[in-house]
Order: sequence, then C-alpha cells, then structure tokens
Amino acid sequence: MHIARKWFDWKIVLVAAFAVIWDFFIFGDFLSKNEETELLLGKLFLMTHFVVGVGITYYALAGLFNKTDIYVSREAIQIKHKPLPWLGNKRLIATELKQLYGKEVIRSHNFGNRVVYEVHTLISNGQNIKLLGGLETSEQALYIEQEIEKYLSIENIPIRGELG
Repeated sequence: MHIARKWFDWKIVLVAAFAVIWDFFIFGDFLSKNEETELLLGKLFLMTHFVVGVGITYYALAGLFNKTDIYVSREAIQIKHKPLPWLGNKRLIATELKQLYGKEVIRSHNFGNRVVYEVHTLISNGQNIKLLGGLETSEQALYIEQEIEKYLSIENIPIRGELG
C-alpha cells in the first residue's frame, strides 16, 4: 500500500515570499562594502542573518516541493520525505507494530497556538514512535491510522489521549 501526502499549503507561499525578501536584503548587505560590515561584530551579525535566511529558504522550498510517501507492506512500514532531505525518514518492521493512533499536539508560537496532528505507533517492546507529524486536520491522521491498521490487520484498541 502507498499513501502520498504533499506538503504544499498556501501558508508556505507567505513563508517563501518572506524568504525571498530576507535573502534579497542579506545578499545586498554582502555585496555592499561599508564600515559596519568591515567590523567583526558587523560580520557576525550578517553571518547570523545569512544562516537564518538559508534555514527559512530551505524550509520554504521543502514546503513547496516535498511530499511524504508512506509505503506499507506485510514486512515493513517506510516513511520517506522527498525530494529535499528532511528529518523523519524511518523504517519499522510491520510485525512489531501493536497499535497505531492519532494525536493532537498544540504548538506555541509568538503569534499564538497552532494545533497539528500526528500519527504514532506502539511497538512490541512498549516504545511509542511518532510515524508522521505536521498534519493539518484530524481526518488526515485518522485516515492514515485506519488505512495502515486495516492493511496490516491490526485491531484498533483505544489509547489514552488518542483522537476520537
């Protein structure tokens, strides 16, 4: 079984626009030679902003082009994020999976709280492993959970804190 999820969201367009503006100004500062950038403190300030710009740009590009592929077979579950490398790729042995469940996570930001959803699994040694995160709706998490459980014939048992 194969489930694919594109990362693109219209919010990422705003991040990409911000990244372009940020990078434009930082690149302009690199090209200009003034007394402030000649000082060590000025160079450090500029380098810090350059690194932040690289991070924001990479995040925006990943959001625009990446997708997550979930491959499920009787032997294993494999999660791959591509085409740009991203954390979270994993491979789990299917026979070790005891239960899957969706979970609501509240992330705090400067602009308020944001609710995202994750899919977790309990494996035979009792360990809890996050399979997938950053889902926008509970329906996405429940769909992935239910499809994998159905494919692997895992009986759904209630877990404390899981999505209803």
